[in-house]
Amino acid sequence: MKPLFILFFLMLQVPFAFATAQETNDLFEQLFEKHALVMLLLDPDTGKIKAANPAASEFYGYSQQTLSQMNIASINALSPEAIAEERKLAALEDRSYFIFSHTLSDGTTKTVKVSSIPIVYHDEPTLFSIITDISDYRATQESLWHYQNRLEQMVAQQTEQIAKQKNDQLIFTSLIIVVLGAGLATMWFVLTKSRRTEYERQLERKRLDEIIRGTHVGTWEWHIPSGELVINERWAEILGYQQHELMPASFETWEKLCHSDDFARASNELDAAFSDTNPFYECEFRMLHKEGFWVWILAKGKIMEWDRDHNPIRMAGTHQDINETKRLYLQFEHMAHTDTLTGALNRVAFKQRADIVLAQARQQGAHFALLFIDLDGFKKINDTHGHDAGDSVLIETAERMGQSIRNSDTLARLGGDEFAVILEYTSHSTDAARVAKKIIACLNQPFKVDEQQQAHLSASIGIACYPEHGESVEQLLNCSDAAMYYAKKSLKGGTYAVCDPDNHATTSNNRGKQSL
Repeated sequence: MKPLFILFFLMLQVPFAFATAQETNDLFEQLFEKHALVMLLLDPDTGKIKAANPAASEFYGYSQQTLSQMNIASINALSPEAIAEERKLAALEDRSYFIFSHTLSDGTTKTVKVSSIPIVYHDEPTLFSIITDISDYRATQESLWHYQNRLEQMVAQQTEQIAKQKNDQLIFTSLIIVVLGAGLATMWFVLTKSRRTEYERQLERKRLDEIIRGTHVGTWEWHIPSGELVINERWAEILGYQQHELMPASFETWEKLCHSDDFARASNELDAAFSDTNPFYECEFRMLHKEGFWVWILAKGKIMEWDRDHNPIRMAGTHQDINETKRLYLQFEHMAHTDTLTGALNRVAFKQRADIVLAQARQQGAHFALLFIDLDGFKKINDTHGHDAGDSVLIETAERMGQSIRNSDTLARLGGDEFAVILEYTSHSTDAARVAKKIIACLNQPFKVDEQQQAHLSASIGIACYPEHGESVEQLLNCSDAAMYYAKKSLKGGTYAVCDPDNHATTSNNRGKQSL
């Protein structure tokens, strides 16, 4: 057992001798949670992470709960072959720790030293591991070899002096040789260790290559002052090119292929990375495929080199094809905001859109109108012709109403046979009334429910205008709902009514019905 583990367990065992099993577990968990070292508790058979302390959460970038649901194999970036090589090397060097490459939540990898011992935790065999970051450790082989050559020259010079000196200097010179010999022995030990470090460096490079191939991502390195861009084959392949077709690559190559709507946002993210506002660059944008369609890319990177004035010199990162993921996300987002039957916005999306229109109207001093629409006679269609026919009528109703409003206006199905429309930049209720008449007229036309039968319905519409009838979306909805109810019940449907906050509603229609 290494000194670190000996010290740690001596700290644990002293109070444990006089504690119950529960108290022992509690004390161990307190030390485990509060210790600054990165610690994990693993299932020795499956590699599942049983627990992670806060230091591990901070190091890996995952919450403790997330880590406790992961497997150590999902963090270890090495291939099974590379792991086996490392275990062989550890056995060869007679050490009880391993050198692995662990992947953090942001995609970066760290070279770590993993020291593990088996313990019993909550009556279960558990592997207790301490992880130490040694990424910054690098041996300088060249300087060590230079030092060795210099010592060898010194030995040669001393040998020449031995031949020229008198016998009374022989003992003194011999002592020098002995000292130099000891120095050479020491340096040989250091150089042997350096060779092992070089092997580890080569192994780390091999691991990195395997990670890049395994994750199937494009890589890039950007020399910022010159704009030169070095890319791998996968970077070009994502866009349908071969690597040589994009050479010589530069920042302008990326700018040319990046979607103009996304380039400004991506540039802002780069500026943030340049100013240390965010040490890691991460951005999603579209790039033009060779065949003419857009591909969504997730770019990640980091400044790797700065000059003396703290200006960025070199940046490196990855490109990942997220086109399918983005397509599914946009599809799910569309489904979450759209009525699945009619294709109009649903109630949630309508409320969000209404809030945006209201905020813009307040900021610009503009007006808009809200129409609350309820279909008259829809229940009879469902009862007479069936729900399939009712669904068909609702779909065509949404289509007809969509054709009766402007592209800038918003149509939503609030549920059942209730719809709503937002008419932006509508200054007067008379303008909204003209749209209401148009909607009523289009819905008065017969609906074909099958080859031989037709169905008829009409609409009752309540109109509320901002800011005259309310200064919040809720007030406008309530007022327009009250006006719609008045049009349906008091005016027998098939018409519209304009909201009157004092008298509930008034009406203006082409059927000659009286005002409230």
